[in-house]
Amino acid sequence: MKKEFVVDLKDAKDSAALHDALQRSLPLPDCYGRNLDAFYDVLTEFGADWRIVFLNANAKRAGKTFKALCRDAMAATPGLEIAFKRQGADKSI
Repeated sequence: MKKEFVVDLKDAKDSAALHDALQRSLPLPDCYGRNLDAFYDVLTEFGADWRIVFLNANAKRAGKTFKALCRDAMAATPGLEIAFKRQGADKSI
């Protein structure tokens, strides 16, 4: 059974706030490095039965690099699902 997590990015205006939102909403390990490489590692190591929905993910809050990282992690991790949702629209990447 998939574990579903919702991460609201409405207040993620910079890298620190993004990682704060990730830590609040996902079961990240205590040693989480608060950078995109560490997030990718978590997704590929633990995410096989996860579905993550990012809310309020506009271009500033979830830039191209972040979305590309999520796509790469899904390609490398069978079973991982990630979607970005804003203003009532659900967009899987």
